[in-house]
Amino acid sequence: MHSDGGKGSTRRPTDEKAYGDKYEAIFGGSRPKRGSYVFDPETNKLVPKDEYYGTSVVNAPMVMNDIQGYRSMQTGEWIGSRSQHREHLKQHRLVEIGNETKAHLTRQAPKVDREAIKRDIHTAMQKLGY
Repeated sequence: MHSDGGKGSTRRPTDEKAYGDKYEAIFGGSRPKRGSYVFDPETNKLVPKDEYYGTSVVNAPMVMNDIQGYRSMQTGEWIGSRSQHREHLKQHRLVEIGNETKAHLTRQAPKVDREAIKRDIHTAMQKLGY
């Protein structure tokens, strides 16, 4: 006995006209463009988020608070500012977990001294009598 688990290749019955009418009511007859949309209850349509909420243009500098002080797990000294934190990380070759970049994770290939390899092979061959 064969069971397809209730999934088949036949399509469920749908009301294509109702689907088309609702689609048109929501999107206004055109295919939606990519982006973020919000349902506007006044027009009963999806509208781009920036049109619905408006764009906010803030022309001001961004100010960040300084970090809270902490005791270094590496040295035990007190780190009380962002600049001290950056310097401490650099001085002790530390990397914050979650802030690392690929530059920290990639290993550089060792430089090969081809002349030294040739000399070593030549010396080994001479010792073996070749």
